Amino acid sequence: MLGFLCKIAEDSEDAITAGFLSTAAFCSSVADLYDFRPLDARHGRVLLLTPWSSEGALVVWDPVDNDALQVPLPDLRRYTYCWTAAILCAAGSTCDHLDCHRGPFLVVYVGSGGSGSGEAFVCTYSSDAGTWSEPISTELPLDIVVLMPSVLGGNALYFGFLLRKSLLKYDLESHELSVIGVPQTFCIWRHVVLDGGLALATLQECKLCLWRKAGPEVDAGWTQYRAIELETLLPADAFFTWANVVGFADGADVVFLRAGLMLLTIDLKTYEVKKVCSGKNIYSAIPYMSFCTPAPGAACTDEGSTVCASGA
Repeated sequence: MLGFLCKIAEDSEDAITAGFLSTAAFCSSVADLYDFRPLDARHGRVLLLTPWSSEGALVVWDPVDNDALQVPLPDLRRYTYCWTAAILCAAGSTCDHLDCHRGPFLVVYVGSGGSGSGEAFVCTYSSDAGTWSEPISTELPLDIVVLMPSVLGGNALYFGFLLRKSLLKYDLESHELSVIGVPQTFCIWRHVVLDGGLALATLQECKLCLWRKAGPEVDAGWTQYRAIELETLLPADAFFTWANVVGFADGADVVFLRAGLMLLTIDLKTYEVKKVCSGKNIYSAIPYMSFCTPAPGAACTDEGSTVCASGA
């Protein structure tokens, strides 16, 4: 994990800025991200929403090379009440994703209908074709939802409905959509992928509780399989403020936890806790996972530029 993007609420959640914070010895010529909306990051790329036009556009950004490519939003946006998007390597399971950030990619747009439509829509942009696919849709149990960033598990992307007790699964091979229910007891939760399977992370009292699906079927139930006591792991002042899970790093098994104006990471393998940011009202963290091998003699200049080569 070379760093993460965060959504920072300035005065309220209506005033959002983006930030890129490094968590490793990583040189990056980071552009001004003010007013950009970070949507997703995967396989060495970051997906942002531009702030400078009424219609909006997506930007696919490579922080290692500092290259950016603009992608138009699909016409489908006018029919959706709220939406988000995910980015991933186009090669799928045939790629080891160690150094594919310069290759072809896919952008998956997911929107939910408003005004009583009760539907979810998905379409896919291919960098090879340079066009969006025809949309597919499925019925939702409720309309008007807020979509969380996606997680990738196997050959499927999962999108969470923040205010509704359900997940949306998009199968990248069959291009099918399905809705997965979430336990009603949860108030705040994040969907994650652990041990190759779909799971949920939520805070209950002073514990980080992890739940997994009882089976691969869409209607299979959930069982709690792990509970991590946080009282001895977190800083003492973390328990004097409201805390919740705000992000997850695929493949690294790292959970982002916000406690007041502190942003913490918890390694689910070692239980190591790190404070990665403070003094910012961060309500969503999107990790940037990639490889950066500096070229011989590479260094950051005073202006923040860098000479870096991507590799495994």
